[in-house]
Amino acid sequence: MSLPPLYDTFLIREPLRHDPFAVTHNPSDIPTLIEVYSKSISYFTDRNRERAVERLQYELALLYIREQKWSNALPFLLAVYQGSSWRRDRWWNLLALLREQVRDVARACGDAELVLRAEWEGLCDCFPTKLQVDYDFSSCLDGLEISSSSSKPRAVVKAEESVSCLSTTFGFGSSQGNVGELLPAQVVITSQAQPSTTPLTLSHILISFDSSLENVKIEHQAKEESPSSSSGRPDVYGVILTTGSTTSDPSSPTASYSKCLIGTCDLTFSPGTAKAISFNLVAKDAGVVRVASITSTVETDSFSLEHVVSEAESMRQADFWLASIGRPSRRDAGNKGLNEIRIHPKPPKVQIGLPTLRKDYLTDERVRMDVQITNEEDDDVEVTIEARFLGQADLVPVWAWITDEAPASPSEDPLNDKQGRPTSKLVLGRIIQSASHKANATFTAKSLPTEAVLEIKALYHVVGGPHTPISKVLIQEVVFDRPFEANLDFQPCVDPKPWPSYFYPDDLNGDDDSAQGLRQIWHSNTKLASFATEPLIIEDVALRAVDIHDGVICHISSDSPAPTSSAITLTPQDSHETRFQITAQKLDLDDRRSTTVRFQLQIRWRRNHPDAPSTTTTLPAPDLLIPFGEPRVLASAGPPRRANDDDSNDTSIIIPLTYTLENPSTHVLHFSLSMETSDDFAFSGPKTTTVNLVPVTRKTISYNMMPLVRGRWVTPRLRVLDTGFRQVVRVVGTGGMRSEKVGAGVWVD
Repeated sequence: MSLPPLYDTFLIREPLRHDPFAVTHNPSDIPTLIEVYSKSISYFTDRNRERAVERLQYELALLYIREQKWSNALPFLLAVYQGSSWRRDRWWNLLALLREQVRDVARACGDAELVLRAEWEGLCDCFPTKLQVDYDFSSCLDGLEISSSSSKPRAVVKAEESVSCLSTTFGFGSSQGNVGELLPAQVVITSQAQPSTTPLTLSHILISFDSSLENVKIEHQAKEESPSSSSGRPDVYGVILTTGSTTSDPSSPTASYSKCLIGTCDLTFSPGTAKAISFNLVAKDAGVVRVASITSTVETDSFSLEHVVSEAESMRQADFWLASIGRPSRRDAGNKGLNEIRIHPKPPKVQIGLPTLRKDYLTDERVRMDVQITNEEDDDVEVTIEARFLGQADLVPVWAWITDEAPASPSEDPLNDKQGRPTSKLVLGRIIQSASHKANATFTAKSLPTEAVLEIKALYHVVGGPHTPISKVLIQEVVFDRPFEANLDFQPCVDPKPWPSYFYPDDLNGDDDSAQGLRQIWHSNTKLASFATEPLIIEDVALRAVDIHDGVICHISSDSPAPTSSAITLTPQDSHETRFQITAQKLDLDDRRSTTVRFQLQIRWRRNHPDAPSTTTTLPAPDLLIPFGEPRVLASAGPPRRANDDDSNDTSIIIPLTYTLENPSTHVLHFSLSMETSDDFAFSGPKTTTVNLVPVTRKTISYNMMPLVRGRWVTPRLRVLDTGFRQVVRVVGTGGMRSEKVGAGVWVD
């Protein structure tokens, strides 16, 4: 190589290092430069110097171009043109020059596909280099000597690898849909070509999906007049799709055709215009449907070019455009766009209703419920219904259908689910369009309150489509509450009959010929309140002894006054009181063991409806401990009387008090009694006294009490001390008296 004469390199390095193309090279120097470039490229590649490698590749390509070695220059140009950082960093000035060089080298090599790809990118308005006026893309291969003439040149341009003069997006009209229903969809094509180019005409657009949804092909059909978009809004076109077929390469003799939906639209795009093509799709299967790719094809007599968009972000459509008077309106598709849609199974149009459903249900109640099936399909249907209660198996009731006014027996209803819960099935048969069928069922609630879920499922198929099963499920929460709350209080009573003699036990017999032992009488006061939200009819209230130890006979009778009617209406705000008398007697006089009796309260009731059935509800009651062998002191109060009948102005009253001391033991007991004075009353009777009781005897001590206060409880304090055992015997009130820790209180009006 030779340098220009008189070239001073003292302050400025020689041109070979500053700009290798500022000097002329001898032909013998070219191999040396190529070797130097190759080694430099390898050196910087090993050190990940991307930009240095790209610059050296570009300089080596220019070296080959100056030597007109087109085939050698093309690989280095493509390495920089296709995958370099220049494209990633949007260096459009450099890429514009590089694109022209790639196009020229490709034409020199006769590579029609590469020429098409370079010319396609050159249409984009992002490049600063402007094309000639009225540039026609369809004539980009004119004058090109194609190396192989066996087939028409075909190029595939991926949007992710190049810039394009067309922006193609897709969106569904909604994010959810149903099988068999119309799904609005739209593809928007925007031309980003340079203003100096002629309109670009697409032969067709193919939209592919990654599901069973059929592909859509929009073919070009020219129109005489086409509206032009303005104000940045696309022109909206509605397309009707019909069934057809398509293939990726129609010229191939072994081409495979696939079924698709075909529509027509004007696909001619002038620079800066946009078109929104709307159409309706119908999904056949449930699932998530996504658009896989959008392929825009330019087909001419001399070549074929396909522009493919497959990245979801590139296809995301921000707005769904709607045709309206004046200018198109848009609907925001959200941040994620509408590139995908969730398809749900075909919604059933058979409706399930519960016309007799109540707000509340009560335990132990036998319920009859109506289930109404309404056919809102466009054809007759064949229906089978199933019903069950979901919840804890031992707490939820069992559903049974009523056929011919009789509930189905368990043998006729053997179906169980995976958890062993019974499922009742009933075949309704055909229900004509817009008709209804009512089925009756019954169930009996359990005795414990619970929350259950009633599931009623209608399995049916349309008569015109017997192979497509459809199901409709109704879920209804059902709460079972206790109908009543009962409070029971036990109070002892003085047995009016004499006790059997300890020394002559055969002189007296009990109520039962076999019972010869001691007897005690207790009263139970039951207060009943309703938890229901509507009035209930109380037909009967009974107290039952369910567990009695051996050696005791127990009789229970009602101690309430006879009601004026056979039934009582109990509203949610009211309460009902019932009294029972419990008589317990030992079989043997020598048996003085304490006995515990377990009770249950049985309530027979019904709802306030003419045909409501009677229901028996059992409520637990507290146990009663009867101490047959322990001494007792029972206090009873008689009716008050006037203290002075002669003086009408004297309002003082006298209340007679009787204290009965019982010794059911086998020992002689000695009691010391003392009545304490009080400011609340005055009394007449023994202040202190002693009582000696032989086994199985009773004795009564009487007092007259004059209350000094009114409108409150007055409690005389009688202290009874068992001097033998040094124990204080508690005084227990009977009748209307109140038992307290210090004695038995009397209410004074």
